[in-house]
Amino acid sequence: MRPMKRITSEYSQAVFNLPWLVAQEEGFFAQVGIEVEFIRGRQRDPKLPAESDPSKIDPFWRHAPFEEGQATVFNACEWGQIRRSDDSRIGGRIIMLRPAVVSQGLFVRPDSPLSHPQDLRDKTIAVNFHAGSHYLSLQMLEGFMARDEIKCVHLGQAENRYKAMLAGEVDCAALMEPYIAVAEKAGCALIMEAYYAGSEMATLDMDEETALAIDRAIRKAVRAINADKRRYLHHLKADVPADLGPLSTDDFRLSRLRYLDPRPYPAEEFERTHQWLVSWGLVSPEATYEELVDNRIGLR
Repeated sequence: MRPMKRITSEYSQAVFNLPWLVAQEEGFFAQVGIEVEFIRGRQRDPKLPAESDPSKIDPFWRHAPFEEGQATVFNACEWGQIRRSDDSRIGGRIIMLRPAVVSQGLFVRPDSPLSHPQDLRDKTIAVNFHAGSHYLSLQMLEGFMARDEIKCVHLGQAENRYKAMLAGEVDCAALMEPYIAVAEKAGCALIMEAYYAGSEMATLDMDEETALAIDRAIRKAVRAINADKRRYLHHLKADVPADLGPLSTDDFRLSRLRYLDPRPYPAEEFERTHQWLVSWGLVSPEATYEELVDNRIGLR
């Protein structure tokens, strides 16, 4: 019997990594000869003050385990992975679009007078810099106001952002599941919401056989999730700290949970995203698709 191929997957929230968690839970990785160890991304100290300058935040702050060689693969938003692939000192490369198509919403506390996007002009919006909450907030709001009127501040993980919004330390917070369910259950108001793609980044030494084995296991997991989303909500519920929970199955809108098969990252999508990032000064103009993308998964 061939020994199991061992890889380490670094993740920060279950909603982004649900297919990986399900593939592990249902034995799909074991079926293709893969053993996966999960490690958590870094957490930001909630006592740190909000930061308004993205250039002062390391794009790998949350994903340091990957850059330090402790993880083989991790996923994050499409925009941030371009920046991280360009910055990676160990040669991390984008290998596919991730299965998770995630919703993030801009929420205000129940007693807030803010009610629609224009109300957020010059208001503080809690995000995680160099992550989906940051980039998606910029893309949603620039259709309603001048760019210099968008005031995103970095508070790190969703728990920090949600609690800062409730405490009145910021005007608004960008949230994904399960914090959308937490916020709606608490009576917070949704100002606007959108979905966005992400991608998986892997180390250069991941061989094609391993990549294709991961592909097969993840595809099975995606089918299992879409067949019965309720069955796997326990992974999302487990992300909610005790002081903010518990959540029930009925607290989730299942249509928000969107998962697709692994697929290649198209060059034209990279170019559009890269140009937008450059327009905000969030990535090097010299970054190229050929240098940063290696579609090893999703080709078959």
